[in-house]
Order: sequence, then C-alpha cells, then structure tokens
Amino acid sequence: MPEAEGTIQRAISGPFSASGSFEAEQLDLLWRRCRLLFLTGVAVAAVAAAVLLVVPSTDPALASSLSGIKWLSGPLGHLILFGLGLALLYAVRASPRYLPAIVYATIAANVVLVIFGQAAFRPATHPYFGVSLLLFLSAAFIPWRPGYQWALAATAAVWFLLSQGILFWTLPELQAFWAERGGAEAARNYTVWGVTKIAIIGGAAALVSKKLYSLTKTAHRAKRLGNYLIHEEIGKGGMGQVFYARHSLICRPTAVKVMHPNGRDRGTALARFEREIKLSATLTHPNTITIYEVGRTPDHSLYYAMEYLEGLDLQQLVDQYGPVSPARTIHILKQVCGSLEEAHSRDIIHRDIKPSNIFLTRRGLLYDYVKVLDFGLAKQIATEESSAISKTGMLFGTPRYIAPETVYGNEQVDGRADLYCLGGVAYWMLTGQPPFPSESSVEVLIDHVKTCPKRPSEVSELAIPSELEDIVMRLLEKKPGDRYQTARQLEDALAAVPLDEVWSRDQAEDWWTLHGILGEHPHDCECFFPADELDTEDRPSLVLHDPSDEAASGEPD
Repeated sequence: MPEAEGTIQRAISGPFSASGSFEAEQLDLLWRRCRLLFLTGVAVAAVAAAVLLVVPSTDPALASSLSGIKWLSGPLGHLILFGLGLALLYAVRASPRYLPAIVYATIAANVVLVIFGQAAFRPATHPYFGVSLLLFLSAAFIPWRPGYQWALAATAAVWFLLSQGILFWTLPELQAFWAERGGAEAARNYTVWGVTKIAIIGGAAALVSKKLYSLTKTAHRAKRLGNYLIHEEIGKGGMGQVFYARHSLICRPTAVKVMHPNGRDRGTALARFEREIKLSATLTHPNTITIYEVGRTPDHSLYYAMEYLEGLDLQQLVDQYGPVSPARTIHILKQVCGSLEEAHSRDIIHRDIKPSNIFLTRRGLLYDYVKVLDFGLAKQIATEESSAISKTGMLFGTPRYIAPETVYGNEQVDGRADLYCLGGVAYWMLTGQPPFPSESSVEVLIDHVKTCPKRPSEVSELAIPSELEDIVMRLLEKKPGDRYQTARQLEDALAAVPLDEVWSRDQAEDWWTLHGILGEHPHDCECFFPADELDTEDRPSLVLHDPSDEAASGEPD
C-alpha cells in the first residue's frame, strides 16, 4: 500500500522525500547512505594511493602484458570508481529513477576490480576479503531491494569464473604460474572452489539484505503522525484508510483515518471533510465515536484520530452469526437513537447510517455498547456554507440504506433521512438481508423511491413482535412525514415494544465471552518515543478550534 504508507510517515529532508511514499523514503535514505559510503571509499582509496606513492608496495605481482595497467587494480582504480559513482549520485538528485542502477554499477565495478586485480596480477592470493567487505557493506548499509544484492552476488561469482578462465587462456605468464602448481587441473580446481566460496559469501550477504529490508518495511508501518504512532492498517474504503495507532505519550489505543479523495475536486473534497469532521467532533454523546484530533499529513491529505474500538460492526455481526434477536435489536437501536438525537438537535445529519457504521464494543463492564461511526459525511442543515460546499454532484450515502429524498437530491433532507436508514439497518438485523436485496445499485435506488419492502416476518426465521415490525415498516415509509419525526420518538416506541425477555447485561457479557470477540490489540504497551523527542517543529498538525476562523465564518467549529 504505497500511498497509504506515504501519508503516515514523518517528513524527511532528502532530495526524493517530497512525495512521502515508502519508495521515496527509501530512495532518500539510499542516496544519503551511498553518498556517505562513496565519500568514505574516495577518502580511503585516496589515502591508500598516497601511502603507496611514498612507500612502494612489496607485493610480488605477476609480470605480464597487462602490467601497464596494474595501477588500475589498486587504490587508484577504486578512487576513480568511487569518485565517478559520487558524481553520478549528485547528477541524479532531481530524478531518482536511475539511482539504484548507479549504486549497483559502482559497487559491482569495485567488486570486478578486486577480482580482476587478483586474477591478473596476484594469482597466489585470494579476493575473498575484498569481495566480502564490499558485499556485506552493501547488504548492511544500503537500503535497497534484495534483488540488487542478489545481482551483486551473481556478478561477483560469474566474474570470478570468467576472469580466471579468460586470463588463464590469454596470458602465457599465468599458464606458467599454474604449470608450476599442477597445470590446468589445479587452475580449474582453484576456480571451482573460488566460485563456490564467492557464491556462498554473496548468498549470505543477500540474505542479510533481505532480512534488513523486511525489517525496514515493518518499521515503516510504525510511523508517527502528530502525537500518534501508526502501527498497521485495519480498514480501507473508497475515501481512505484506517490505521491502528497509539498516542506516543499515554499509549492510548487510537484509530487514525486518512482521507484520500480522488478526482479534480480533491481540494474541495478535503475542505468539506475537514469542516464536517470538525463539526462532528463537537458531538459528545457516549454512543458517538469520539474524535481526538484533526490534521494534515505531509502530502496535505486530511487525517483524524478517534477512539479505537475492539469488537465488530452490525455487518459483521449478521454475516458471521445470523439475524439478531428482537430483544437485542431493540437494545442496539435505542443506543443509536441516543447518538442521533444529539446530532439532530444540533441540525447535524449523519447521511450514511448503515450496518458497518454501527459498532458494538465494550466499555468497562458494559457489553454490546454501541458506537455510531463515520460522522465524516455529516452535514449541518441550516447553514448556507454547508449547503454550498456540499453541492459537488455526489450522492452521499450507501445505496442499500439511503432515504428516498436523498435519491431525489432534495435540499430539505433532514434527520428523518437518518431514521429511514436506521429502519434499513433494523430490517437487516432482524432478517439478515437489506430491505431491497437487488444486486443492481440502480434498481435498489429505484426500489427505495417506489417499492414497499416485504414485512420482516415474511423474510426472517425469527419470531418478530408485530409492534417491532410496525416500527421498522414505519421507518421505511417513502415520505418523511409518515415516519417517526425524531430519534426520541423512535426510542420511546422501541422501549414500548412488549418482550418476553429484555436483552440483559449478563446475556451480553455471556455472548461476548462465548465468541471471544475482544483481545486483538492488548492495552499494555511501551511508548516508542521519549518525551524529549516529541518536538512539534516538523510534525503535521491542525488546530481543532480556531477562534479567528469562527469569527470569520460566523459559525461554530
């Protein structure tokens, strides 16, 4: 998930990090590491070359027709190669596409030089130390894909084989050298063993590189965004991803949602999301998801941090365990009514009430505790700015649970549209299917406008009280005036449904214990960043409530 990873990382100051993606971060680190490595190579080679000028080498080299270029196999050759690599490194600062190839070519050329120098001028020695040094330095120090390290290992092994064979058959002096030590068979045995050893060295270095790269990717998932440490993706939708996170100081489990609107109106969409999330952050009902913080990522996407919930949503509940009993359905719906009542009293409509946005969790010792999610599509009714910014040609909501007036695009959509959607959710809970099960979204929208759904008792395998069935059917009336007018009226009607047995706390606790829903993310943890590292200089942030904005717009945040 490159895009998602990119939006949750800290901004870094390298030449390729502007996009914020994992690949960009790796290229930036690769560039900086290689710059240091190549500078070190230039410095070491320069010092070694200077020393050889002052103190001539006593290394017994094989005299041959290649003696004139012997200097290339020494420090001066490595100085040239590292210097050329360093120059190319700076040349591609603006375009990282060729960076890994340049790094590979520079290191491979130095490996080739080490092997060539040994084969041509020092056949009595072994190149293993120099080759091992280069291969393991690249594996441990250079953050690139393991494929490049495997290519380096293959280059070293193949070049050792070729150089030994080609030079043996082209240099009479080398043939004479091996003739004194057993002839061609001795040279062949030396070559076979040499290739084997270099292949083992190269393979080991490649495995080290692979492990380090894997650890780097794993560590990348634990990035800091604002005050939060991002650990892993736990959800994904059409408008963004949701990540499991923890507050870096108090270690509070948190869910962070990063919005990724697409299209040409991305800026307008982000502005709308920002305004609406800040609006929903003012809701305080205990059955409404709590929003802790709103901000911008390094690539200017919008994110907001909210309370992390362990449990399951109604979509998962019915998919996994079948239709819900009437008593439990009433218990859940009454809590949703409490959340919607507060929102509607402040002229805020949810616009996307559906099973996956109603979450069951535990709070303290209370099980089947409802949280209404995703008020990110919420709309404030009676404000001109809200109306204007929402006119983007989009149909808000989910087709299977959308009110007829929303399908019409009626500007007078109010809280009764949420109650219609809640009726669809109740239908789903009691029957295991939506009111209109057609596979075509267009047909479903037409059904919402024109078709009366079957009564739940005609579809469900459960015995449904007629009073509860009447409530559901009234919620699904086409005209808003024929439905319950407020969430409070609906809650009172639900409370009046006669039941043989209400859904009790003990029943809820027994159900959760039996199915073992909780426990994926334990609440004990260690904070990964000490307090003195929690600087705000490069941390993306956004003030949740800006009095100057309120004064300018004339409306509360």
